[in-house]
Amino acid sequence: MRIGLLEDNSAIHEYLTTVLQLSGHTVSTHTVGLSLLDELLAEQSAETPLPYDLVIVDILLPGTLSGLAVINSIRQNIPPETLPIIVVSAASQHQLEQIRERFPDVQVLQKPFPMKTLLELIESKHVGDTI
Repeated sequence: MRIGLLEDNSAIHEYLTTVLQLSGHTVSTHTVGLSLLDELLAEQSAETPLPYDLVIVDILLPGTLSGLAVINSIRQNIPPETLPIIVVSAASQHQLEQIRERFPDVQVLQKPFPMKTLLELIESKHVGDTI
């Protein structure tokens, strides 16, 4: 599976990338939201497939574009059935509940979490896909 990873913490970013690659996934990493959005939304057409099958987004990001703004922008342009999103964040339980309410299709994991849980979520997004 092609995964876009938006995570600003370099240690977490490297760890997630390594585990996902060892699990057979191709990972493209981004440390700022604009980079991910530029890649996702550039020259989108029916003939041009999305660069990712799934994106993993951290909510608490430095700079002007939060993870929530990134998800909002993705959902304005790409429907949930076309691009699943998983949030991994150290945000408060209250903040994560707000994300669940606003984006019911987005899976949310609060850091720290077992890697097995993330891998199972990714695999569940794969079920029914044609490869």
